[in-house]
Parts: sequence; C-alpha cells; structure tokens
Amino acid sequence: MTKPDTDNSTSDTEERLIRIESALAHLQHDIEQLNASLTNHYGRMVVFEERFSRIEHEIESLSDDNGDRTLQDEKPPHY
Repeated sequence: MTKPDTDNSTSDTEERLIRIESALAHLQHDIEQLNASLTNHYGRMVVFEERFSRIEHEIESLSDDNGDRTLQDEKPPHY
C-alpha cells in the first residue's frame, strides 16, 4: 500500500520541479531582456551626456563672446 503513495509523491515532486525549472527559465529570460535594455539605455545616456557637455561649452563660449557688447551695439531684429 505504500507503493502508490511513493509513486504519487515522486510524481508531485517531479511536477513541482518542472514548474520551478520553467519559472527559472522565464526569470532568466526576463533578466537577459532587462540587461539588454539597461545596456542600451546606458549607451544612450552616455551619448546624451556628451551632447549636453558640448552644448554647455557652446553656450559658455557664446556668453563669453557677448560679454563686451551692450544693447546699443545690438542690431534691431528687423535688420
């Protein structure tokens, strides 16, 4: 009589193991997708930081060039 319980227990354990392995495979896939997305976003962030730095330097150089000028030196917008 203990034989059916052992078979049932083994079957339950195997089913549980299969569910755990399946869940693990899905989690591994999700982690790979998140890693790819994070890597992509990091690369884009680096590009944006470089662009921001260039724009910041351009603004600073424009500010330095215009520091000596007064409003009287400026041409009206219609010229």
